[in-house]
Amino acid sequence: MDQMDMISENDCCGNGCVNCVLNVGFRKTSNDILDGKYNVISDYQKFRLLSKYPHNHMGSDKDNLDCGIGEVLELHFRVSELPINAEDFALLIPPGYHVMMRQQLPTGQVCLRPYSPFWVDSLAMEFKILVNLAPDGPMSRFIKGLQVGDCVEFRGPIGAYEYSSNTKAERNVFVITQGVAIASTIRIVNDILDNEEDFSHVFQVACYKDLDHAFNRNVLRDFNKYWNYTSSIYLAHQRCPDDMCKTAECTGKCTWFLKKLWYKENVHLSRLSESNLSDISKGSIDSSTESVFIIAGSKNFQESVTKLIKKLTLESLKTNIVLL
Repeated sequence: MDQMDMISENDCCGNGCVNCVLNVGFRKTSNDILDGKYNVISDYQKFRLLSKYPHNHMGSDKDNLDCGIGEVLELHFRVSELPINAEDFALLIPPGYHVMMRQQLPTGQVCLRPYSPFWVDSLAMEFKILVNLAPDGPMSRFIKGLQVGDCVEFRGPIGAYEYSSNTKAERNVFVITQGVAIASTIRIVNDILDNEEDFSHVFQVACYKDLDHAFNRNVLRDFNKYWNYTSSIYLAHQRCPDDMCKTAECTGKCTWFLKKLWYKENVHLSRLSESNLSDISKGSIDSSTESVFIIAGSKNFQESVTKLIKKLTLESLKTNIVLL
């Protein structure tokens, strides 16, 4: 049976997501076979929480926990109960796709929220997600109370865009993200860079509030070792301690800020502007080169960046704009 036939309005989380499950559906069953394995998450499946800690940009897992951001949690799940003939199953979540978390709250309300795994081990049937806790969100309160060993239901994968490797000609891939939404793009970028036959050049533009909220910053640093990768970080509201810059926001010239930067890290203390995007794309886009713009963030952010692309006439017959 096609998974679209299994979807009802109850599968929608009601948050107005760009890639609503009612519009794009779950990934079709016919594509859910990899090396003879079936997708364990095609229907709601219980996953056990293996670890939970504040996300930090300095490193992963249990390193540098003092740098963690309390309102953003990194959660690691593994399938709880293996199905019969477990060797025939795997966890198949394509890069850029989401999974739907379902939980019945004490009030009886059923909460649904989509999350984008930034790390997946298909054979071990494990994945990791970043969760940005909302102060008064019912699902956020549930997640905050989760303990290692607890089980949560997930289903998926949900999405409309699947990156295909480019082995015939040059291609520009612009990945523009806002805050924690960068998690949905990490695996896409990693797949491109790990494929020696992919001729794509990746331009990553990560927009954050400040360095303390620069999610996956360490991953961007690791990506910078590849010849076909360039990253830029934009900080909209960076402040320095004790007003070292004597201004409302940091100027980027004080000793404190300069010591925070990593080797060859390209950081700008401003919002992403039209001129910034023009400089980033200059010399890369022409009528003969295919370009893909992958935009991840809030609806307002996606709309604003899309307008910039169109205003700069970066859009052409060989341009594809993808909203995650």
